[in-house]
Amino acid sequence: MAEDENLPPGKQPSSRTLWLRLQTLLSDKISSLPTLPAKMAVVRAALEEYGAVGLIYLTIPRADDLEAVYGWQYLDEFIADVGTVLAKFHRTFLKPDDVVVVRDVQSTEFLLFVKPSAADRPEEVAPDRLETLKTQLIKYLQSERNADILRGHQQVNFLTATSRVIHNLLTRPERLVLAAVDETRRAAIAASETETRRQRETLQRIIVREEVDVLYQPILTLGELAVFGFEALSSAADGTGIANAEMLFALAAEANLSTQLDRVCRRRAFTDAQRWLGDARLFLNTDPRTIEELGTRDDALYHLFQSGGISPHRVVLEITERSAIGNLALFEATLNRLRDFGIGVAVDDAGAGYASLNTIARLRPDFLKFDMALVRGIDRDRVKQELLATVQELGHRVKARVIAEGIETEGELGTLTGAGVEFGQGYFLAKPKPASEIERFFPREPGRLLELAQADGDGGEPEEKGLES
Repeated sequence: MAEDENLPPGKQPSSRTLWLRLQTLLSDKISSLPTLPAKMAVVRAALEEYGAVGLIYLTIPRADDLEAVYGWQYLDEFIADVGTVLAKFHRTFLKPDDVVVVRDVQSTEFLLFVKPSAADRPEEVAPDRLETLKTQLIKYLQSERNADILRGHQQVNFLTATSRVIHNLLTRPERLVLAAVDETRRAAIAASETETRRQRETLQRIIVREEVDVLYQPILTLGELAVFGFEALSSAADGTGIANAEMLFALAAEANLSTQLDRVCRRRAFTDAQRWLGDARLFLNTDPRTIEELGTRDDALYHLFQSGGISPHRVVLEITERSAIGNLALFEATLNRLRDFGIGVAVDDAGAGYASLNTIARLRPDFLKFDMALVRGIDRDRVKQELLATVQELGHRVKARVIAEGIETEGELGTLTGAGVEFGQGYFLAKPKPASEIERFFPREPGRLLELAQADGDGGEPEEKGLES
């Protein structure tokens, strides 16, 4: 092997060291997939043998934003999960000699090279076959999203596109392949921009027409299993074309329509809840960017209090700990005005977000909601139990009451109750219900709710459609 000109003779790397360095360039440790350079010879041979190969391009959009908001570990985990799903898709839908790679090490671009089949005409991979495979891939990713593998990444959609690499004797095959990859990436981005414009138009219609559905999930006292409050969970109405709540609220954020969408969801939740809320609390997820508006007496929230029959002392605004708070001093001052009006404050995703402990200490929330990802399997995980104890201690210090989210098993409920957690919610206790069914499924008598919920078939895994308030 060639010597490194930057190193003295006695410091030259060994053959094994050079081989290991080469391996790091040929195989991506994060996705567990080979890189395109590692399989370029295979793709070139197919191109020369068949005259053409098909290409399906898949990427994770805005990966840098995901990393900035959730951390590099989250993005690495997501890349690893996608690699696992693509390997399964290869075994299920593609031929063994087709090629599935990641473009480079640590890349978020995935490439599927498909060789012509017996049904394809010579020197051609039928475009409709590529589109069919792309559709299968998208459906497969969606199915895995609802299973365990991609379950933690509900809010991320993928960019996809297809093209064909046609052999040309005048051009080096490697350049043909790289040019096709770049062209397909541009096609994926263009298609995504078109879809985003369509979805934004749909979002504007949803806001104007108030086409949102709201379900209500109870928050219980874990000692008595009595109803303490309800979390309002909003999503786009059926038939709007917005698949889940994550997509709805992500689109609103991108289009700078979060305030308008929040207002619609609040108004809808108030309209429903004023008939049956009684002395229970109403928990409303609120984008931090809309908090300043809520601090003004002109906001529709105050008019709802005046005319809706709901006391502000019954309302709790949930602020996700994962959301960025630009001006903490202004945000804190606005929350204090809301508190003066009687509104409570909860910090969502406690234990899993990236806000500092100082931020929580300054906001001094009335409630800390222990993240559902940390609740899952807590009865079998000592580390999660220690994290719960830390959140409980933090809650004690800032005088905040702890609510455990996403309780799905009897074991989780037992561990949380044994640890002294005051409140909880989750599918094991009861699924969210529309306003029309609240009185029947969420009685106020202690202990009765779990009995009715399990008789109704509640408990177990969440439904596919995402919800958010």
